[in-house]
Amino acid sequence: MTISAYIVNLLKNYEGIEIDTNHMADGSDQYGLFKSPSRDIRDFNDGTYQITEYYQFLARQSGVSKSERKEADEWLEELAYWIDDLTYYYSLPELDKNRQVTGVSITGSPYPMEANDKEAMYQILLSITYTRERREL
Repeated sequence: MTISAYIVNLLKNYEGIEIDTNHMADGSDQYGLFKSPSRDIRDFNDGTYQITEYYQFLARQSGVSKSERKEADEWLEELAYWIDDLTYYYSLPELDKNRQVTGVSITGSPYPMEANDKEAMYQILLSITYTRERREL
C-alpha cells in the first residue's frame, strides 16, 4: 500500500468521506490528497530510518451562502481536531513493507485557497511520520 492510500483510508474514517489521490473531480463536496515534494529522513544506528512526508488535503465545498461557508469552516476545523486527536485516542493501522506509522499531524491549518460565487476550495497541510527497516539488496 502506498503512503497516500494509507492516509486516504485513515481519513475515510471521518464521516466516510471519499478522497481521490492526485486528482479532485469538479463540483462541490469533492476531496483530494496530493503529495508535496519535500521529505525528511532521519537515520538510526540499528539500520532503520524515520521518514516524514507531507501532503495537501484539498476540500471543495459549496460556498454560495454565508451559512454554507460557515458550515464548511466548522467542518474543516472539526476534521483538523479529529486528526490532532487520532494518535492520542486510537492505534494507527499497521502498514506493510517493513514500515510502521508513528504519527499523523496537521502542519498547516485549514484555510481557503480560492473562492467564487458557487464554491470554495480549502487546504489542510498534513504530515505522516513512519519508520522503515532497511532490506538487504
